[in-house]
Amino acid sequence: MGKKENIVSILQGMGYTPQYDDDGDVYIIYQMKHVFFLLSEDDEDNYISIMLPQFVDLEEGEESMALAVCNKMTREFKLAKFYLDKTFKSVTGTCEAFYANNEALEYSIKKSLRMISCMRSQYYQAQKELT
Repeated sequence: MGKKENIVSILQGMGYTPQYDDDGDVYIIYQMKHVFFLLSEDDEDNYISIMLPQFVDLEEGEESMALAVCNKMTREFKLAKFYLDKTFKSVTGTCEAFYANNEALEYSIKKSLRMISCMRSQYYQAQKELT
């Protein structure tokens, strides 16, 4: 079984209905958010990146503050990264982890989903602290 099929099986076991996007990435709807599970079949390591794309939209002129907020959040959150997309018009967050087996992978997914559920509110809290 490949990595994607394994992720799909674990997500189904957790009660989710995983789907594939046009690029072949696995995603689920979690708390009304599209959450993507990014894997590379070429990688030999057991690594997963779980992404909440574009969870904050930016207006022109907000890029500097957004970069500062992303930097603060990336420093403070364990195993999470926050960054501006290529267009500098939105903020994306990822939770990343290595796993040893399916039990560890399921634990990492659960922990990441809990973290993803509060990314937007934590972003605005960090923004407030910096202003």
